[in-house]
Amino acid sequence: MAHSHNNSIIIKKDELQILINMIKGQGITLEYPPYRLKMIQARASGDGYNLHVLTDKNDFDELTRTTGSYNDEMPSYNDIGYCLLLSGIIQYNNIDEFYEQLTLYKKMNKTIRFALDTNMFYQGFPSRSKLPGDTCYLLVDIVYEEIEAAINHKYRQNQINVMQHNAQYHKDLLTELLNRKTKKARKAVYVAMNEYRSIRERTREIKSPAPSNYDKEANDLLIVKTMRDYDEKNNMAVLLTADTNVSYLCEGKGPERFHFTYPSMFDIKHCSSGQLIELIFSFAIVCGFIQCNYVVIYGEYAHKTGNDDALKLKFHDEEKYIDFIKDLNICRRLTKLGIEK
Repeated sequence: MAHSHNNSIIIKKDELQILINMIKGQGITLEYPPYRLKMIQARASGDGYNLHVLTDKNDFDELTRTTGSYNDEMPSYNDIGYCLLLSGIIQYNNIDEFYEQLTLYKKMNKTIRFALDTNMFYQGFPSRSKLPGDTCYLLVDIVYEEIEAAINHKYRQNQINVMQHNAQYHKDLLTELLNRKTKKARKAVYVAMNEYRSIRERTREIKSPAPSNYDKEANDLLIVKTMRDYDEKNNMAVLLTADTNVSYLCEGKGPERFHFTYPSMFDIKHCSSGQLIELIFSFAIVCGFIQCNYVVIYGEYAHKTGNDDALKLKFHDEEKYIDFIKDLNICRRLTKLGIEK
């Protein structure tokens, strides 16, 4: 891991546990510093954490009145639900129904192949689902192209200038994002593409009859039509989607589909330590950075290399930084010893 200066250090995602152990006694608050927008609080309870959402839709409506043309780059109310879903703290409303359906599919004496719609990659479905490790997938080439098309968007200097002009506090924190990935690109690279890589070896790609374009509805129709035409002996294809439009398109002539319905984040009560790490990581990726008590955690930062689960921590308080480094070095030495044994 890279080394530190200016009270900052690059760590791996699982090393967030060291930070959580340092601050959990006082309760953990996740906040977006440029607007001092407090989002979630976690308090240690039993072997996990009680969670409390600290904001509502009105706070975000107020925020969008001040963020000008860069609303899409700011945290949104939906991001809270999205990050809770990515971290496995909330689940689709009908996930149990899906697993019941799965039991029926298995009785059909056919190879079931799940085709994932684009949103299933963005919502981290392959790694969050409890599907067995030998599950077979189909991928319509358009789905991959949609993810790939989002990857290369970066912040230019004039965009950072406008975002800093609109920010109410800590404008300097946004400098770290210059020439780095925009929100759309971060989600594509660190979530969707990661998910694709995790199932690539069990995935058969199928070609759409026409190329993809920038019209989402037209792409949806192409995905559905490609799936309709998929016909392989002893195979059954099931399209998985969380998109109402795609689900409607399947209703008349197929293909077989399962439509996941988005959960309500008001169901959150409790999470494990591992889920809290995933939640903090997800917020850092989706928002670009997030403040966790006295530390700013960057999911995207200058000179970030190909390591998708790397984070940059920047401490406000030098003493806390020194304490953290001490614990971090001990943990890294122990990990190294474990590997060498």
